[in-house]
Amino acid sequence: MQAKLKAFIHTYPGALFLIGVLLFVNFYSFSTLTTKPAYWYDEAMNVELARNFADFGKLDLIVAPNTFSGQGALVGSTGYPITVSLAGFFKIFGFGLPQARIFMLLWISTLLAVFFYIAKELWGTRVAYAGTLLIATFAPFYGNGRSVMGEIPGFLFFLCAFYFLEQKKWWQSGLLLGLAVISKPSIFVFLIPAFALIVLCKSETWKNKLIQLIKLGGSSTLALLPFFAIYFDEIARGGLFQNILLHFKNPYEEAGLSALTNIVNNLPTLITSTTFWYLWVMLAVIIFALFIERTLFREHSHLFILAGVYLPLSLFQYLKSLGYLRYLIAAEFLIFILFLITLPALTKFFAEKSKFSWKAPHITAAVIVVTVIMQVIHLFTYANLYSSTKAQETILRVYASSLPSTVGIINVPQVASFIPAFQKYQYLSTYGLSEFGTRMLYLAPEKLPGVIITASGDSELSPEERAILARSYDEDMAFTDGFSIYRKK
Repeated sequence: MQAKLKAFIHTYPGALFLIGVLLFVNFYSFSTLTTKPAYWYDEAMNVELARNFADFGKLDLIVAPNTFSGQGALVGSTGYPITVSLAGFFKIFGFGLPQARIFMLLWISTLLAVFFYIAKELWGTRVAYAGTLLIATFAPFYGNGRSVMGEIPGFLFFLCAFYFLEQKKWWQSGLLLGLAVISKPSIFVFLIPAFALIVLCKSETWKNKLIQLIKLGGSSTLALLPFFAIYFDEIARGGLFQNILLHFKNPYEEAGLSALTNIVNNLPTLITSTTFWYLWVMLAVIIFALFIERTLFREHSHLFILAGVYLPLSLFQYLKSLGYLRYLIAAEFLIFILFLITLPALTKFFAEKSKFSWKAPHITAAVIVVTVIMQVIHLFTYANLYSSTKAQETILRVYASSLPSTVGIINVPQVASFIPAFQKYQYLSTYGLSEFGTRMLYLAPEKLPGVIITASGDSELSPEERAILARSYDEDMAFTDGFSIYRKK
């Protein structure tokens, strides 16, 4: 028996390693699955989109009882590959936040398994093992990955697209590239010029390059077909694509924030954020290794070209945002890969300088081990994964006593996503999505919702709405564990 076990371990070390990593990731995640990170604004909109698609076949938000906004294509920042597949998951396993987060754990686990396989094929065993560990112990992997958002699925599609690009399978690569971009356009749209430049830099005839670009671009557009089918009515009304382009140009314009203002505000974080210091050190290793070992670029030219285009553009996207580090998650993973590819050249250089060249592999291994240990310590101690149960506590409070006929939710999609469609009024106002939904306090007195829920008291209401709220509702002052609740008098 012991001999068979040893033989199995010797034969399938990669499978056993992956099983161990996946067990760690899932056991670590399950203890705080629905609370860490907290169920938040953008994620909640994606969950409601998926719920409505599962129940009604509409990828849109409810703004009044059984009434859709008709602007579903402008809602949320995550594409249909995630929301529609989550809708299918809800169909099978039922609706709930635990189901949504388990669904994302499946994406996380799939990414790690696929990364291990592709990294081993393209960059070798060391990158496969060490890269999987770096990703699995990286705190933002959980902050981004557990939430129902498009970053992790998008990176999975991107990774597969790059793998097929290296295999010269243009149609498969293009389709997966399109899925990556649609999953999270604000993060993965920069892959388009990166992939195009890779093709253009190939040492082939211009005719072949043009054919490859046509195949790549043509298959990428196939990923748009479901989008056109889902939002056919909105597209037919006209103006949709103009509104989408305006949103991505500067979603903060209505709030009076220009891209230049955001850039000026975010520039200091490049030297004050510990996340950036961590990345700067890795980038320094990469650049120095490229300088001392010129063959690295030739061996991995496509990856370095991709990084040369994608990393600066993703950094620019971060700078012109409100400082959301989640925009950098794909860039961080890409830096991990490049760091692991180039690290041996650097350790070899210093080992030879100190006349201990035979120790270079040991130094490389030691650096990787120390890096992983540092990440594990950070994950369990200093990682700032915000935890909260405010949405869950609010829902329990609303339905704890008498069942309201209707519920009005003002700018709290975390709560709105749990309210049934027949019972819900909803109003949202955020960056890129202002004055969206129903201003339910302006309804006729007999139609006012039985319960009103707001994010923080009446601070987001107009003076007239505050007067109506004070005249027609009593605040649940005894409830302090969630959002503000007002019950009709």
